[in-house]
Amino acid sequence: MTTGDRATHYATALYEAAFERLIGSLGAAAQALADRPALLKQLGAADTEFASRQAALDGILAKDVDPVVRNFLYTLLQRGDLPLLDDVITSLHARLQRAESGPVQVEVVTAVPVAEDQRQTLETRLAEQYGANLTYEYKVDPAILGGMIVRVGDKLIDGSVASRLAALKQTLGVATTER
Repeated sequence: MTTGDRATHYATALYEAAFERLIGSLGAAAQALADRPALLKQLGAADTEFASRQAALDGILAKDVDPVVRNFLYTLLQRGDLPLLDDVITSLHARLQRAESGPVQVEVVTAVPVAEDQRQTLETRLAEQYGANLTYEYKVDPAILGGMIVRVGDKLIDGSVASRLAALKQTLGVATTER
């Protein structure tokens, strides 16, 4: 095992341990809130002073809860988003699974080559939606006429002019005849 491989192994182990500890604390808080629906309602009461709601939340958290988790829960509490906690946990698990599964292949097909600044913008938007673990392949196919077709893993986003024209023909009931 090379030095780089060992470093990656250690980094992965530390990341997984930290993730599991944080997700465990978030899960415990979510379960405590699920077991106390009246408390969750009380925590969401906008007419109650934040300090009082914060103290009530502290009452169900373990005394040694990680400060990152405590502050995150305070943020959710302050913004009225505490009911989203289960969804946040689900999203974190999904993100970890994507990261563990290796890079996701992205194929971008355009009618003309994509300029570098457009590539950067597209890659930034795709990373925001699908995570940073993406590898890109760009292809040029003049047959699509314009727009682009993007395949992210098993998802297809077809914004090509050719597809739009075909859909329009179908909507209008225009028969295509072969010559």
